[in-house]
Amino acid sequence: MPKKKVFIDSSVLIRSFIYEESNSSIIVDLIVKGELKGIINSKLVTETLKVLKLLLDKDSVSLAFSLIHSLFEIIPLTKYEDKMKILRNQIKEKDLEHLATLRALEIKFLIAFDRDFDEVNEYITPKKFLQSEGIQAYETEF
Repeated sequence: MPKKKVFIDSSVLIRSFIYEESNSSIIVDLIVKGELKGIINSKLVTETLKVLKLLLDKDSVSLAFSLIHSLFEIIPLTKYEDKMKILRNQIKEKDLEHLATLRALEIKFLIAFDRDFDEVNEYITPKKFLQSEGIQAYETEF
């Protein structure tokens, strides 16, 4: 059975590195175990590492960089740039690449903790995703 593909937002990645006991961390653990296939794009990698550099020490950021590059399929802009043209003005510019990536690849889940995605059909919080999979979740949404 093919693994379920999920697009992971930077809000989830960042929280997974900062809060070990979080729903975001459980999501990343499922990717580590190969139970989910994590999909991201290069803009998301840049966003995540930029924030982590402000919050963590250099060694932790290096570890995060290695984990992100080894665990996630990083989709190049060429795979979704046409979809960006179609979706422009339907979402904030900062999230356009993310929406275009998941729509171009027909990914059913955008796991994030970001109200800017509230109107996106594929959007689901880490807690709600885990509950939909029958996995015990923490009380917080992230």
